Amino acid sequence: HLNGYKIANPTILARISDEELHEFFHGMGYQPYEFVAGFDDEDHMSTHRRFADLLESIFDEICDIKAAAQTDDMTRPFYPMIIFRTPKGWTCPKYIDGKKTEGSWRAHQVPLASARDTEEHFQVLKNWLESYKPEELFDENGAVKPEVTAFMPTGELRIGQNPNANGGRIREDLKLPTLDDYEVKEVAKYGHGWGQLEATRRLGVYTRDIIKLNPDSFRIFGPDETASNRLQAAYEVTNKQWDAGYLSELTDEHMAVTGQVTEQLSEHQMEGFLEGYLLTGRHGIWSSYESFVHVIDSMLNQHAKWLEATVREIPWRKPISSMNLLVSSHVWRQDHNGFSHQDPGVTSVLLNKTFNNDHVVNIYFPCDSNMLLAVAEKCYKSTNQINAIFAGKQPAATWLTLDEARAELEKGAAEWKWASNASSNDEVQIVLAAVGDVPTQEIMAASDKLNEMGIKFKVVNVVDLIKLQSAKENDEALSDEEFAELFTEDKPVLFAYHSYAHDVRGLIFDRPNHDNFNVHGYKEQGSTTTPFDMVRVNDIDRYELVAEALRMIDAEKYADKIDELEAFRTEAFKFAVDNGYDHPDYTDWVYSDVKTDVQGAVTATAATAGDNE
Repeated sequence: HLNGYKIANPTILARISDEELHEFFHGMGYQPYEFVAGFDDEDHMSTHRRFADLLESIFDEICDIKAAAQTDDMTRPFYPMIIFRTPKGWTCPKYIDGKKTEGSWRAHQVPLASARDTEEHFQVLKNWLESYKPEELFDENGAVKPEVTAFMPTGELRIGQNPNANGGRIREDLKLPTLDDYEVKEVAKYGHGWGQLEATRRLGVYTRDIIKLNPDSFRIFGPDETASNRLQAAYEVTNKQWDAGYLSELTDEHMAVTGQVTEQLSEHQMEGFLEGYLLTGRHGIWSSYESFVHVIDSMLNQHAKWLEATVREIPWRKPISSMNLLVSSHVWRQDHNGFSHQDPGVTSVLLNKTFNNDHVVNIYFPCDSNMLLAVAEKCYKSTNQINAIFAGKQPAATWLTLDEARAELEKGAAEWKWASNASSNDEVQIVLAAVGDVPTQEIMAASDKLNEMGIKFKVVNVVDLIKLQSAKENDEALSDEEFAELFTEDKPVLFAYHSYAHDVRGLIFDRPNHDNFNVHGYKEQGSTTTPFDMVRVNDIDRYELVAEALRMIDAEKYADKIDELEAFRTEAFKFAVDNGYDHPDYTDWVYSDVKTDVQGAVTATAATAGDNE
């Protein structure tokens, strides 16, 4: 719709030539049709008839395109579009106070704001409104006359009552495969912390089979990162949808005119495509590199507001499937990207949508492959929510069995009793807590070192970040009693967090024992570097966590050990600089619970174990 102006300036598309305008839209895949009205004295009924004729012919053209696609799926169609030109403020007063109004930027919003104060402007407003002949539209009680609405369609023929416009009415639950078939079962056999698996690859295998069971109602969307984020198992059962021509099978892999994977290098498009897919009653997931989720902060914000309004005020809008967002390629692995790819701050944006008990946002930090599976199952079943799932794609240990993961997910957080060495909160010298896969790895490595020193601790892992929120603000959060049982009422808590530390500080501001929390998170430090150096420069590496724990327990007593740890951090950094890879003390560590007689088989089998072929 080109009416020439926005708030105070002309629009670019309204000022370029018709030829350039048509070339622009044709280049984007459309066949433009122009409709112009309001610039002469044409009768309004004539204008309506012309537009109705154009809509009819365009509708026929769309039907022809769809019919042709049944037999010819190799020709890319140019869909019709209308370039609709009318004056801005069409039918408002042509001039107000001698200044051009209709057809100018002055028609924007409220051109007669002073009508209540100025008799002259009141008369202009009165004449304007009377030009619409209200006596022909309304009866003496102000109600619309029946003959005015007699032409309107009824029932589902109304746009707002089309079932596709209220997608929850036609939504069906996903057919989900049995989650236990995808479990990393080796952890139960060989011990907590077994192996080195890519968690999102396991999610990809699970999601592949969801596509297989739901070929018409589930899609993966992403900005050219489906394989990079390890979801490429989907290509075993579907292709990427693509209809812009092919070069060669040697280069154009997994591409077809129909497919359940849609990729385009635009976070805006992918989020928007998934929104439309969900709003029309279907299901899906989209993935993005963590730092670039910020590209669509405002879109997530608006979708959350739409869900909030629906939950609060619009009961006739049936629940739609949740927006599932896999946030991967995250801040803690920058082996070949760098500072531009470091920003976990979408958590801070989403936390702003966690009030009023609307429960439209979830923020999950699965610690390993089994937890990611449990989180995915829950998200795929959920409705009316935005589920942000933060999961790394690099090889990492598996800490939990699937049953343990499910139990922790149900509460949102849990003590890992198998990792704790204190028998009660009274015995605890320090609580070691983690949110996120890499923070969990570093906390667990730190716990090994503290255990060797005889420090008494408990380990707490948090998967559902919002369960930490004040119970006064969130009726689904942990109660204060549950919070105190997990984190104690008076013991120091060393908290390793995936994103910016102020997230956690804000969530726990009035929780029991909050003054004793020491939160380590991302501090806007780093570049293209090794895994150890990335955690080191942000003070979340295992050596600094051990040193910090000792400071919190008794800095004077453990001064020599703290100095030793700090010296080793410097030594390990220099080792990485000199060699291009990390110190063996960092890379070769395996959690003490893993059975030593299987160490040689861990790396060799971890990449493919339990792929559910």
